[in-house]
Amino acid sequence: MPRTSSKSSRSRSSTSSRRSSSKKSAARKPAQTVSPEVKKDIIGGLLAAVGVLSLIGFLTGDKGLVTGWFSHLLRVIGGWGGIFLPIVLLTAGLWILFRNVEKFPRLSPGRVLGLFLLYFNLLTWFHYSRGGGYVTAALGQGGGYLGAFFADVLERGFGRAGMVVFLIAWDLVALLFIVDLSLPDLMAKISALFAHPAPVKAKPVQTPAPKEGVPVRKQTFHAAQTQELPDGFNPLNLDEEEIIESNPRPVPHKPTEPVRADSKSQAGASSTPGKPNPEPLVVTPAKTVKPAKPWVMPALEAILDPVTQVMIQGQVDKDRAHIIEKTLASFNAPAHVVEIHRGPTVTQFGVEPDYIETRNGKMRVRVAKIVNLTDDLAMALAAPSIRIEAPVPGHSYVGLEVPNKEISVVGLREVMESDPYRKQKSSLRLALGKDVAGKPVCADLTTMPHLLIAGTTNSGKSVCVNSILCSLLLSNSPADMRLVLVDPKRVELTGYNQIPHLLAPVVVDADQVVGALQWVIREMDARYHTFAKIGVRNIAEYNSRSGDHLPFMVVVIDELADLMMLAPEDTERCITRLTQLARATGIHLIVATQRPSVDVVTGLIKANMPARISFMVSSVVDSRVILDQPGAEKLLGRGDMLYQAPDSPAPIRLQGTYVSDSEIVRLVESWKVIALNRDRDEEVDPFANASFEMMTNSAPLKQGSFWEEGGEGNGKSSIIDEAIEVVRHEKKASISLLQRKMSIGYARAARIIDELEERGIVGPQTTTSQVREVLDYGDAGLTESDTAENE
Repeated sequence: MPRTSSKSSRSRSSTSSRRSSSKKSAARKPAQTVSPEVKKDIIGGLLAAVGVLSLIGFLTGDKGLVTGWFSHLLRVIGGWGGIFLPIVLLTAGLWILFRNVEKFPRLSPGRVLGLFLLYFNLLTWFHYSRGGGYVTAALGQGGGYLGAFFADVLERGFGRAGMVVFLIAWDLVALLFIVDLSLPDLMAKISALFAHPAPVKAKPVQTPAPKEGVPVRKQTFHAAQTQELPDGFNPLNLDEEEIIESNPRPVPHKPTEPVRADSKSQAGASSTPGKPNPEPLVVTPAKTVKPAKPWVMPALEAILDPVTQVMIQGQVDKDRAHIIEKTLASFNAPAHVVEIHRGPTVTQFGVEPDYIETRNGKMRVRVAKIVNLTDDLAMALAAPSIRIEAPVPGHSYVGLEVPNKEISVVGLREVMESDPYRKQKSSLRLALGKDVAGKPVCADLTTMPHLLIAGTTNSGKSVCVNSILCSLLLSNSPADMRLVLVDPKRVELTGYNQIPHLLAPVVVDADQVVGALQWVIREMDARYHTFAKIGVRNIAEYNSRSGDHLPFMVVVIDELADLMMLAPEDTERCITRLTQLARATGIHLIVATQRPSVDVVTGLIKANMPARISFMVSSVVDSRVILDQPGAEKLLGRGDMLYQAPDSPAPIRLQGTYVSDSEIVRLVESWKVIALNRDRDEEVDPFANASFEMMTNSAPLKQGSFWEEGGEGNGKSSIIDEAIEVVRHEKKASISLLQRKMSIGYARAARIIDELEERGIVGPQTTTSQVREVLDYGDAGLTESDTAENE
């Protein structure tokens, strides 16, 4: 019994001690602290109030004890420049109060140094204007004691004349620090502001009279826009001088003055091109060359919406870091967090292993031991999943990627306005998203050179394809890039119809997909044939050395699995040949699929697509198919992806850019309006009416007689004869003309034009137009045909 009573007394005492300790811990528990946002509001309000009170005491005579002393101190130290400190305090307070406004500039250390240098320079100038001396500074005039000090040092060291030269150089250095530009760039910007282009006088050009049914080129000016436009159509103000009108709108007819019979120069204007024509009206396309008119690019600010930032609690990441350290220590794997990088979706904790005591002495904790504790860490952090990167490339720690409770959206505009995107010089630059540290990540499609995208439903795959297309459309005009879009689902890419970049409407029928890919292969072979004639190796050399400009071509396939089910052999052959050979010709593929299995993403396709993007997949097997390693099965979805760059040893985790449906609609409508306002000549577009001709299964995927010299049969002769009749009847020759009149493809029409040039029937191609002049009109001749037509 005594033992029992002693045990019960000890238990009661321990219980009471625990209660007292819990009460003490509750008493020691601090009250709820003020949130960081409220702290910023308080600091901003105090700074703004101090700035306003200082300005009142400095500028007015209403001074209290504190404001009078503070204004006197400012006058003594800075003289006339003392007023800048209250202005800076007021500006800083308002900046903190309105911190969500994105219009305020971010001050770099160089700019802060430049502002200080400029301020001291102004104080020195103020004191120099008052004659200098410390007596003037004591009275609160000039530049105060600061200006007196710099003026005294410079005057003793360089004299008054040298002091002026030194102050001017000082001004220039401070200005260069503030604008963050080199001196030549600064002078170029200043000269560009004051430069005015000289007006160009229009010279009269001798032109023949126009014929009926022939498109004419009219010289139009901005002051003479009298064309009737449909209701609700607002044309853009394009800076242009000449417009090709193949189907002109009805305009008010103005009577022209009759030609005087006694004027020999006017009567023989059409037969004597060397004499000037005093009143030129129209110019025929055969005698003039149309200058390349640049496309008007849509404004980024008018298309894309800014993204609102998510408010983040400051102590959350530190609390998680303590939990990680305690959890690892409890499993005899001590480590400490050395770096924390917060991204849009996940936060990466850099965990550096510590040392433990063993029989052989101190040894560092093995990385494999930390990796095996993934599930325990996820349970301790109450996270759905944790991905461990062991180790982080370029660092001596293990990266633990923990999902955020507050997920922020990465807008396409935010990435496209970043410095990494603007530093990319390629026209096919892609805005991919932000990494785990919140830094924008961009890529160049020309260096990939093809991209493979995979992910399950609702993982963000289609949004990624749309963001890639929007970034390409916002950076490239139809003269620089053309698109071939394949959408078997009929709902993802059909919204891009009627934009001027498309070679043909979006291909939605699976039966036409193979024909479209075979057309791209024929275009690739035609480009290689052109490169071989000139002696260049790729499209960049061709565009720089030749007068012609070949646009890049991007082929986007939204669902590869559907095509591999219907025509696996033909689809695999076409994609494999394009990925192997099309890079040098400027043709790039972007292939997306929902099912990254081995029968869809075959080994031949993967071998020629080193750049890959994997969204969330269902199993580790699918992750190994797309990335050749696990990790994609632990992604969170909704844009969370792994990007494998061609030159990167390991994939990078990113949060993909988001583009809404309204932004896509605005972009498509903007390009439609630009295309309507631009009066395009159909003869300039070499890909007009591109026909995707389907080949038989037994036909080889090559150009037939394209590389060989044979094939001079009756079929080819009849086609050449038909082409000769077409160009003689139309009195002009071009590739697109033969495409429309003879219903043939682009590559075949190009070969026929080359054959006609070799026979001397058509002239060579000019540097700025695709239209060629007809040289040989046969037995009848140009004069007789013109006479017969006029009669």
